[in-house]
Amino acid sequence: MFFDLEWNQGYPRSEAEKIDEIIQIGAYRLTDWQDSGTPFSAYVRPSIHKKLHHQVKKMVPLDQAKLKRAGNFRQVSAEFFRWCGKDAVYFTWGTCDARVLDTNLCWYGIEEYLDIEIYDLQRAFDLLVLHTCSQTALETAVNALGLESRLEYHDACNDAAYTARIGAELVRRFGRLPDQKELDRIEQELRTKLRQEAAQAAGETLQILYAEETPALKRKCSHFDTADDCLKSRSARVYHCPECDNWLCGGNWYKIGDTYVSRSRCAEHGRYYAFLTFQPERGNKLQGLLQVYAEEQLPPDLFQQCRQGGEKIEVCQMPRKRRRMRRRKAALKKGTS
Repeated sequence: MFFDLEWNQGYPRSEAEKIDEIIQIGAYRLTDWQDSGTPFSAYVRPSIHKKLHHQVKKMVPLDQAKLKRAGNFRQVSAEFFRWCGKDAVYFTWGTCDARVLDTNLCWYGIEEYLDIEIYDLQRAFDLLVLHTCSQTALETAVNALGLESRLEYHDACNDAAYTARIGAELVRRFGRLPDQKELDRIEQELRTKLRQEAAQAAGETLQILYAEETPALKRKCSHFDTADDCLKSRSARVYHCPECDNWLCGGNWYKIGDTYVSRSRCAEHGRYYAFLTFQPERGNKLQGLLQVYAEEQLPPDLFQQCRQGGEKIEVCQMPRKRRRMRRRKAALKKGTS
């Protein structure tokens, strides 16, 4: 059972208006993977957001008059689940439809369908076909598989039909769809492989950067007991913009081999990237060498490779002092004494 939802959103001013309200349920039922399929489509009369959001109007080809004549969510959802049958296996494209369905079921107190298992076909497509975790758009997946695309997108019934075609094509290519444990394993192996490849590429690119580019700023950070102490210190994180007197403060560090990388931004001269390496000093101390490069000096994608392949090291931020509140408290004490 392949299903798709279209929903309306409000202009959040209350808890009710934050809910994504379902306005159309579309589905496509296959008895087997070679079946031509049976469609289902029903609009839902809004009860939370009476008018269509302006962004929804642009994307979804719906008429407000049709929605007013439709049944309410309780009626349409009951009709949908009866049509699906008791032994239905549910598929959808991505996780958003499952989340919105659960939200609406909870809002109307319909708990009997909250435990249904829903297979994310988008995740299977990304991992099996593209070998990524990129959450590919439905239209992009249809084109990538070379499937016929005469139906209009952003109609729940049509999108459900496209999802069914993608599922059938994946079964034709791979024999069957992997279960959730298999998808978890494939994703973990893929992430590990991509992280290793990114780390290797970043390490090689760093060597080219050091050899071919002169840093815009270079200084030593000395006398630290551990590398972690240096990474969190002011001498490693804070420095002047090489072009002006603006203070720059680096964010989180990413460790690639023996190099630590962070990024900062000058409001006038753009982004700068700091590269920190260490060497031992006397007395079991560490000395850091900080080299700062402008964005135009960096090879393309270097920082992205460092983020993907490196170990993230978060730095602490000092809390701001609330002097104004203290003055107000002092003034209140004087007034009451």
